[in-house]
Amino acid sequence: MGGRKMNWKDRQEVAARTLGDLLRRTREMSLRVPVVPAIFSSLRIAASPLLLFFVGISPMPRAAFWTALFAAFTDYADGWFARRLHCKTYGGKILDFTADKIFLMVALLSMASAGYMDATVAGVITGYHLLVIMAITVVSWSLSTPVVPVPTGERLVVTLSYVLVVSVAGARAFPEKGIYSTLAWVGGVLTLVSLLLGAVGYLRLIRRILGRYRR
Repeated sequence: MGGRKMNWKDRQEVAARTLGDLLRRTREMSLRVPVVPAIFSSLRIAASPLLLFFVGISPMPRAAFWTALFAAFTDYADGWFARRLHCKTYGGKILDFTADKIFLMVALLSMASAGYMDATVAGVITGYHLLVIMAITVVSWSLSTPVVPVPTGERLVVTLSYVLVVSVAGARAFPEKGIYSTLAWVGGVLTLVSLLLGAVGYLRLIRRILGRYRR
């Protein structure tokens, strides 16, 4: 462009090429969902109402703890099997992302409601997960194709959220074991800090997209 400012028509053309490239790359990715990893992700979704039952409807703290621990295990297992079996697909990534958000939001809200943890902390973390889902849904809808970017900061938020949920459940299930209370406090602080990293990760992603738009 030789240093001259881009006019509106030029900007439209650049934006169209950028979005077209993004859509092409997304559609080139397989939307198939590999069976084994999908089973673990689906189990995590199924564990959500089960945890709600054990926490709020028919209080069973130890059952709630083992349910939370099982869900955290499935989060690790689906990724491990996907890498081990060389069957990582975009469809699997979408299912994994959805399962994480559903379980974590249900767990945080139900535990806060039952007095397992501080409601403000749970509300802030849940708000982050909900905001990410809404933003990605709007972007996917506007592009007419599913888009699930997961920057490093977002992965850290999810991992620490699981640590927090399991620790909080453990503190209620095994009050005599102080390690769970300590982990719950540390996990809460680290998760709140990680929200900033997650937000920065998404902001950098947006900045890269806008950078391409300005060129």
